[in-house]
Parts: sequence; C-alpha cells; structure tokens
Amino acid sequence: MTHDVEKREHERYDLDIPIVFAFQDSDQFHPARLSNYCQDGMCFAAEEALETGSDIYIMMEHFLPDTIDAEFYDGYLAEVRWCRKRASDSAEQYSVGVKYYQTIIK
Repeated sequence: MTHDVEKREHERYDLDIPIVFAFQDSDQFHPARLSNYCQDGMCFAAEEALETGSDIYIMMEHFLPDTIDAEFYDGYLAEVRWCRKRASDSAEQYSVGVKYYQTIIK
C-alpha cells in the first residue's frame, strides 16, 4: 500500500465566503467564492475560466477580520497558477488556484 505525500509547503484552511476579483489594470470585478487558502495562495470557484499566468486583484466582500481570521488582508495581488472546470449539476464553474504576489492593507 502506498501513501500520498502532501506536497504543499503550508497548511490549507477551508473557508466558504464571497470574494471578488479583477484582472490587472481593470476596474471590473467578478464575483467568486473562496474555497480554501494558505499562507501563500488560495483556491476559489469562478463562473469563468481564467488563463494561467494572469495577474489578478482579489478582495474579500464585506471584509471583517475579527469574524474570520486576523491574518486576512483587504486585498491580494496574485498570479493564476491553474484553472480547472468543476463538475457541477448547474451553472458552469471553474476552480482557480492562485499564488499571492502581495497582500494589501488599506
């Protein structure tokens, strides 16, 4: 019997909250849902496919750090590392994995 080896550097935490994202140099935000996060990245569900290598800005909707986690920031600059179509019974959705470039505190 073989065991899968965890390849992640940082512990991942599940969290289901609304977020919004915009492509770099755009002010048009798109809704999404955070699935999980870690110290250097996150995974979220989006209604559109995002191109690997794209730079995006992510914001937490209704950000209240005291109610979720003191380590959250107002926003994140990130690179899309992967995007996969999700199996869904309803609307088409994609799982998107990003790595943070920078965290932003207002």
